[in-house]
Amino acid sequence: MITSNKGSIINCKYQQDKPYNLLVMINYRHNELALEFTGKILLDKYPSLINESNIKDCLSEINKLGICSLDVDAIIQDSEVVKCDVTKDVEFENIDRVLKSIRPNISNHNKWKDKPYRGKEGITLENVVKTPKYKKRLIIYDKSKELNLADNKEFLSACSNSEAILSYYKNKIRFELNINTMKQIRQLLNIPNNNLMSVLNSCSNPILSVIDEALVYSNFQEAPMTLRDYEHSLMIKECNYDMSAVEAKLRTLLSSGTSITNRMKLYRALYKRLQKNQSNAIDIRSLVA
Repeated sequence: MITSNKGSIINCKYQQDKPYNLLVMINYRHNELALEFTGKILLDKYPSLINESNIKDCLSEINKLGICSLDVDAIIQDSEVVKCDVTKDVEFENIDRVLKSIRPNISNHNKWKDKPYRGKEGITLENVVKTPKYKKRLIIYDKSKELNLADNKEFLSACSNSEAILSYYKNKIRFELNINTMKQIRQLLNIPNNNLMSVLNSCSNPILSVIDEALVYSNFQEAPMTLRDYEHSLMIKECNYDMSAVEAKLRTLLSSGTSITNRMKLYRALYKRLQKNQSNAIDIRSLVA
């Protein structure tokens, strides 16, 4: 798409979503180029994810399309990242154990919410904020199932060895953190600027940082159940082991102004013991650390 004024081109835009997402925007008035693409642009190298070693391959792939001619070396040396997704693929056979460990361990249900991602394939964990610059969004999902969706058929067809890619992602869980502001990129990646190579060379683990903020995992010693524990376990069971429902129930039972924080700590600690006994709980931190 081209926008012009009195015969002069103001900006150009090219966009596609198959076999991979790509957006190219050129603003001639400001002499700016904006590129947006996903890791699928790597095709057969997709499992490597976008990193400092293959960023040239991403840009060269755009040049192969013939829609424009990018100065690959100049872009690598002089460009900034305005938003990005930080991704980690983890091998783990039972994603249900991971998903079921989210809601009971949310640190504060008024500040963090979870909702299904693509039906029952995953979960989205995000903080409750009014302004986008403070927004944090972590998606956890079954990468193998996602890759086998009809939407990815063209991508797999474009790869020379799609079976190898499908095999690699078998039993893989993807953790995907969406970072949508330049300030958040610097903060979460612990870098001084938004230069492309600064972002790609960051050694920080922003996914772990967000999990530490959103979830609470407490160590506890195995102990016999007391009468109070038993009474608390009945409420947990009544709420179908949903700790957000337990918190909501407590708020209806407690008098106005009563602090609920310490009481919920007792319920969460007991729930963790119940989870451990049922072999359902998993410390998600251990997967992404």
